Amino acid sequence: MGRSASVFAQESGGHATLFQWEQRVRNFMLDRSHNQGGTHFNRGLFREHLNEMSPEHEIDLMTYRYTLMDDYKWELEEDAYRLSLGSLNATNFAVENTIKSTIDINAKNAVNIAGYHAENLRANRFLFYLGYQHTLAGKHQLGMTHTVTREKADLDATFYYRYGTFSDGMVEVDVTVMDWASNVVQDLAADSRNRYNSRYETTYQYTNSPELVSLKLVSPLIHNVRVELLGGLQTYSRKVVTQPADTLNFVDEEWAHYLGALLEYNHPNFTVGVTYQRTFSKLKRAPAENSRYDLNFGNLQVTNKLGFYAIGKLNFLRLEQWLGYGDNIDRLEGEKVPGDLTPFSFERIPFDYLEKPVTVKSRILYDPGDSGPTAGFEFHAEYVHPQGEKAENGVRNYDFRRTYPIIQDYNERLTFTLGYRFSRNFNLLAGISYDLDMDKQSGIGLPKITGTPTWFDGGFGRFTISW
Repeated sequence: MGRSASVFAQESGGHATLFQWEQRVRNFMLDRSHNQGGTHFNRGLFREHLNEMSPEHEIDLMTYRYTLMDDYKWELEEDAYRLSLGSLNATNFAVENTIKSTIDINAKNAVNIAGYHAENLRANRFLFYLGYQHTLAGKHQLGMTHTVTREKADLDATFYYRYGTFSDGMVEVDVTVMDWASNVVQDLAADSRNRYNSRYETTYQYTNSPELVSLKLVSPLIHNVRVELLGGLQTYSRKVVTQPADTLNFVDEEWAHYLGALLEYNHPNFTVGVTYQRTFSKLKRAPAENSRYDLNFGNLQVTNKLGFYAIGKLNFLRLEQWLGYGDNIDRLEGEKVPGDLTPFSFERIPFDYLEKPVTVKSRILYDPGDSGPTAGFEFHAEYVHPQGEKAENGVRNYDFRRTYPIIQDYNERLTFTLGYRFSRNFNLLAGISYDLDMDKQSGIGLPKITGTPTWFDGGFGRFTISW
């Protein structure tokens, strides 16, 4: 029900897309049980800050992941697998496995399979989507997808209408019924609760079940200009969580949305574009009626990122420049906030953290295109720019950084890659990074008192194949 991957590969040279960024965001919204901390986590849907992370977590992901241009090529494939694997710390890798396949039943009907495996401290995810698609007259399509995961209460069904195709321009409207079996499953769990079975001690019921309404708009290439607009709104949700002692029940209310936009100009020898990416999650947690639950607080986490990219080609050389400018909020407030967030003590510390990060990815890549060895030289940097007043020790927003001592003011590295392209559809790559900042700063913005400067900044690999 689509054109061959090899044809797409030859035509896809200079475009970028936000589709895989959107998919990662949707996975956080739909597969809640496998986000770090589980379904009832108290510090934001998208897990922006976790003390399990190293201060280099964001620059690690920027180094190891595929670029938005790689994502465009991925979107054009019908049957493909790709892997990115890189070092996060002494004991953990960041892993992202993705596989997809489309099986045509006949000219009008097809089955779609997509799998996502992600382990990067924000998530421990192994999620599959099974889908069915029916083509109506012309370019009109109707379809549905359903998540497949271990947790019965975390199943989601999506119904969509699509007109057009990703490569030639499309409109798609999706409605997802989230956690549709949750209340029934949780009722069964509550009925099974007893003093011999601790599995079902904590259960919950939605009084307002969430739905996710989303829209995708992709323009055709008109006068070398291409546009994407992606957005999703999770409707208001409210759930009552019942804990082993009936007097410790609490209520969670949640709001979430995302928005992405891309504007691109494409020329046979170069591509330039701008992007905008936003995520929003808000949580209110309070004691249930007649409960002695100890906490009463609210979370707000908002990320905004304005991006710019420029890609140029000169024979077998490709030059890439990616820049990002952020405006991020992480706020914890209320009558009684959690006191177990700080890593070394119990302190209830509300905060209103604001940062304006700048990210840089510069790359020179030798790539023969059809087959042969590849080599690259890259520069990666993250300049966090925390905002707010300085404490007596000179550190901005010190209350937040005492709670999350993982925020370095900057990270910089040089990255070297070698690979081999066996064909247009089969590629291997490995890389290693040199630490320019030498990890001389602690995670709260002060110079390190102990430890020796480092130079090795992690290794990684990528593997891509389509058929």
